[in-house]
Parts: sequence; C-alpha cells; structure tokens
Amino acid sequence: MRTPPSRTAHGTVLAGALCALLTLAAAPAGAETPSPAPSPTPPSASPSPAPSADPGPPTAPTPTPTASTGVDTTTSPTPAPTPSGRVVPQTESDPGSLTLRVAALGSPVAGRFYEDLGRYGFSGQVSGIADGSAIEVYRRSASGTWAKVATATVASGVYATSLPVTAKGVTSFQATTGGAPGSGDEVSSAAARVTVADSTVHLTVPAGVNSLKNPTLKGSVSPARAGVHLHLAVRIGSTYKVVASPVTNARGQFSATFAHGRTHLARYRVRTAFHAANRDRWETSASHVLRRVAVLDAVATDTTKADVADTYRRGCPVGRSKLQTVRMNYYGFDHRMHRGVLIIRTDLVPEITRSFRAGLAARYPIAKMKNPNAYGGNDPKQMKANNTSGFNCRKVVGNPYAQSPHSYGIAIDVNTVQNPYRDGHGKWWPSNGKKYRDRSPLKKGMLGKFSTLTKKLTSEDFFWGGRWNPGRDYQHFEYRP
Repeated sequence: MRTPPSRTAHGTVLAGALCALLTLAAAPAGAETPSPAPSPTPPSASPSPAPSADPGPPTAPTPTPTASTGVDTTTSPTPAPTPSGRVVPQTESDPGSLTLRVAALGSPVAGRFYEDLGRYGFSGQVSGIADGSAIEVYRRSASGTWAKVATATVASGVYATSLPVTAKGVTSFQATTGGAPGSGDEVSSAAARVTVADSTVHLTVPAGVNSLKNPTLKGSVSPARAGVHLHLAVRIGSTYKVVASPVTNARGQFSATFAHGRTHLARYRVRTAFHAANRDRWETSASHVLRRVAVLDAVATDTTKADVADTYRRGCPVGRSKLQTVRMNYYGFDHRMHRGVLIIRTDLVPEITRSFRAGLAARYPIAKMKNPNAYGGNDPKQMKANNTSGFNCRKVVGNPYAQSPHSYGIAIDVNTVQNPYRDGHGKWWPSNGKKYRDRSPLKKGMLGKFSTLTKKLTSEDFFWGGRWNPGRDYQHFEYRP
C-alpha cells in the first residue's frame, strides 16, 4: 500500500514551480539559451575565420593613371588565384575583368606619342578569363564608333600587342573579350585616352641671296632625331623638283646647299619634306620664297704679277703696286648675273665701285668683263670680242705715238661693240661695231649721255669719250678730276 505524500512535500514542490515561472517572466526579451560547448577541434584542422560583417555591393577600383607612357584601366577586383596560379573562372553573374595599358614604344621622346613614329604598346591583366582567350583592342573614331585595331591572346593571365602610331590628335582605346565596347555581353576594360603630338619639319630660307651664290638652307624636324632623310624641293610649274637630299643630325637639324637657279634673277618657291615612317605619306614644311637678287659684291685685291701678265711691261708709267684688281658681278645680255674683273688705279676703286653698282641697279647690261690677258693684251681683239676692261699698258689704237690713258689705270672701256670708237682718221673700231654708229634710238648695251652708268661716272669726275669731237669714243671713260 502506497503512502500518500505529506502536506509538507506538496508545499515544497509548488514553491519551486512558482519560482521558475517568476524567473522566466523576468528574463530580457530576445535572450538566447546558451549553446552547448563546442567539441574540441582536431589538431590537424585549421580554425575557420570568424564571419565578417556584410560589406555591401562590391565597388570597382578607380583606374590608376600611370606615367605619360600609358594608362592602366580595370573593371572589377581580381579574384584570388588557386594554389597552382591559374585563375578560377567566374560564375555567369561575374564573367571576369581585364585592364588596358597603352605605352609609347620606339618613340624619339620617352613616354610621348608622335604622329607616324613608333607604336602603341597595348598590355593588361585579366581575371576570370581563360588562357588562350582572344582580347580585342578597339579605337574610337571622331564620330564615336569603335573599330577593332589589334588582337592579342591571353597567356598566364596577361596579354600584349602593338599597333603603329599614325594620326595626330586625342585617341581613345578599349580592350574587350570580343566585340565592340557596349555591343553585347563582352567584358571590357575602361577606356584609355592618349594624345598624339604632331611630327613636323621646319625650313629657314633667307629673303634674298646673291644670284651667284649657293646659299645654305637650314631646318629641323620635331621631335628631334637623327637619320631623317629629307627632300629639299623647288617648285617648277605645278610640281616640285628635288634639288638636295639632306639628313638630320642627332639634334634633328639639317642643312643643304641650294644651287638651283644660280645666275638667274628670279623667285623660287622651296620646301622640304620627309616620308612618314608608319604610313605612305610625306610630312612637308611650309613653302618659302627664295629670291635670287642682283648684288655687285665687289672685292678689291692687290694686283698680282699674273693679273697683268700680258698688259704690263717694263717702262709702263704705272706698276702693279699702284693697281687694284676688282672682281664684281654684272648683269649680262642674257639677263643673268656674271662675275667679271676690272684692273684700275687703287685710289679709284670707290668711284668705280659706286658707278657700276648704280649701273647694275638700273640693269645696264654688260657683254663681257674679262681680264685683257684673255686676249693677250691686244686691244683690237678684245674690242671685237665686246670686252669691258680697265688697265692695259699700250698705245692709243690708231695712234702708235700716243700712250693710252689705260696705261695709267685711270680709264675703262665699256661694251666696245655697242659703243664703238672712231679714231682721228675716221676709222671705226671694232669693225663689228659700225652698225652702232647711229646713236638713236639707244639699243641694248649702248651708252648715251642720259644712261645711268654715264651719269654716275661723270658725277665721279670721269670724262665720257662720247663727247669728243671730231673723234668719238662712246666706250671710253677717263678720270679727269
């Protein structure tokens, strides 16, 4: 028979239940029941990292500009590689990413792009894109469309290719896994923007040059570099003719002798150019006008023994120590410039120089101006040859008893055919000058009292033989202070 519980025992049970209820009611809302203690971790296992707070949606890193050699671009963070170093392909929602860097390869100036010089060097890294995949590089046109310009293949997570630099200006490039940027589901890099500077050539041309000189024309290329082969050309009609082919030095400078048109009085349009390295085109300088002009360029030197080899002999009234040999330019009957020589007394060099400069400015033509040595010092011969001359120790033609003023270095004869001489006996010298006895109207090379050379020489105290009477000596000028 079971013994019923005592009243005291029932009271104890009820009191305990009541305390438990009061404890639950007082507990804070949301409090958790303690978890059982974790089991010990085996020694060989690594502890798992504690979970981090949710960082929110991923943010693409900002592209980092490089030096002027190019630009780095990226589209998304690079995933961690496997222990083997191979990139783990991404899921369909994360197709991968790639960067693009554009560097200046083979440029004359490190890190700078120049028109038609060197190459664009494209390179970058990929993530989540398998080795062997094709990477396409696109260039954006001025109209905003994209054109594929290069292709590369991924190897060990990187790619590289290049393209010749061509047109100047600002250009944008973008790399993709296939297809133009924005055309589909391709993976694209950010756009890389580069500036291509102009490649130029400059030419310096003097405004006017002595028609009998061959001037040196100078210039330079930019950017400066050695070994650029240029064509110096002159315009003839509607085309340009190459007249010199200079090459630049290490400073990019060049020079060339311009011999075209020597002796002519004319204007020439010149320019220089070089063939572009990366395209079939010519880089051309601005064209310039070079004028070949009439310059007397008189140079007086001491007369040498050779200068008077056939015109001086012992007993002559003036020796070569009192003479000067003046070489000067003159305007010929052919409308071209020539170099001639006159031998005169030293103190008369300024007067002769001033007079012939005035005659040249007026374009008074002279047939010849050779040293009388060319005719053996024989005056009739040089008169017939229409030679202009000065000193010649001799007798007066037609009067073997009189010493010619040319023996003193104070007289000159000019254009002896067009300005013949009539001696005291009425004979005309030279014989081929008789047709010029009629002095009106004046023809080419003839001298009259109003001719520029006549007026200038007479103003310098030279007497003109055209005033003699009854003799006439239209060619003759003699110093009579």
